[in-house]
Amino acid sequence: MRRLTALRFLAKPALDRFLAQTIARLRWATIAALLLISVVQPSAGRWRVPEWGLLLLFVAYNLGLDRLRGRANGHRGFAAAALLDLPAVGLVYAGCSQAGGPLFTLLVLAAAQTTAFMTFAGSLLYTGALMGITAAVEPTFPQWAASLEDMREMSARFVVLGLVGVGMGTLTRRLEREQAAAASMLGEATRLEDLDRVRADFVATVSHDLRTPLTAARAALGLLDVSAGKGLRDDERELLANGRRNVERLGALIDDLLAYNQLEAGTLRLERAPLDLRGVVAEAMAAVHPLVRSAGQTLELDLPEPLPTEGDAARLEQVFLNLLVNAHRHTPEGTRVLVAGRADAGEVVVTVGDDGPGIAPEEREAVFRRFHRLGGEGGSGLGLAIARAIMEMHGGRVTAEDGPGGGALFRVALPSHGNGGER
Repeated sequence: MRRLTALRFLAKPALDRFLAQTIARLRWATIAALLLISVVQPSAGRWRVPEWGLLLLFVAYNLGLDRLRGRANGHRGFAAAALLDLPAVGLVYAGCSQAGGPLFTLLVLAAAQTTAFMTFAGSLLYTGALMGITAAVEPTFPQWAASLEDMREMSARFVVLGLVGVGMGTLTRRLEREQAAAASMLGEATRLEDLDRVRADFVATVSHDLRTPLTAARAALGLLDVSAGKGLRDDERELLANGRRNVERLGALIDDLLAYNQLEAGTLRLERAPLDLRGVVAEAMAAVHPLVRSAGQTLELDLPEPLPTEGDAARLEQVFLNLLVNAHRHTPEGTRVLVAGRADAGEVVVTVGDDGPGIAPEEREAVFRRFHRLGGEGGSGLGLAIARAIMEMHGGRVTAEDGPGGGALFRVALPSHGNGGER
């Protein structure tokens, strides 16, 4: 979003307004400085008019010019004033007391501010016109003489005008190219922003709409298992078990999609309360038990003492559910998944270990990146990323390491809190 705001600032209308305002401030600051110099060091010009008087007349001209710019906004305002500036600065410079003196700054200022709003060819022509004014005005000064030194000084002033005028014209062309690129990027960024918003709304809507039929399917399959499970043939019981297993997988996927969508949008909120983490783990184990049982795996629990902490029970349950599903997915049939915990040194720690192939050291951080699939197998690639994000929101952590007897072990740690609470 910050990048999109910057691109909008670089768009042509905004940049033109900024450039016009900056140059207008520079013009008035320069006039004020010249007026102060002419008052501190007064001198009569060619027409016996004090330089500060010439500058006051130039101030009046600029006040009228500002009214003109107010009627013709931005680019057009400066472009319309360009022709008026030529005789105005020429007359003020012609009436000054010294060739190349402080009032020569007005010619340089005209070259800078006017060529900023012209084409490159217009910048060259306008700079040439200012050089012509300089060449026409300076020979009329009483102290001017056709000496080599005077010619060098006038040539130096030509160089200054040329560098300022052509340089500002070149810079403006560069800015115009940047504006065109910024406009293109702004359009693309806006399109991507809209697509991302549509994607987020779609995921949220579909996920919520799927919850109702999924809950009904889960309840129906559970009721069928209780009421008719013993009377079914072996193949029918297997079919029923597969149905329940896939419903649970779909439920976990929907929960992950909703959580990921909320994390991306920054709308995931925690409802914190004191709790005993053992109850949260027990709920997650009950939810994943059909998956574990269908794979012939063993799910063991070793939580001999209370694990008091504070947090959002539903979100923490999602953490353990994702860790258990991950262990189930990467553990061979007939192996064991062990959940153990303890309270120690101001925090509660729960580990989820398995007898699977383990995780290579270089993969132990990568598995927590979104859409990363270990070995390219199964799952949405969101479960562990969501688990880490939720733990970080709780001020805790989740890490992956080697289990004591081989396999992978995920360690969840949260700050302890009092004596816990009822789940």
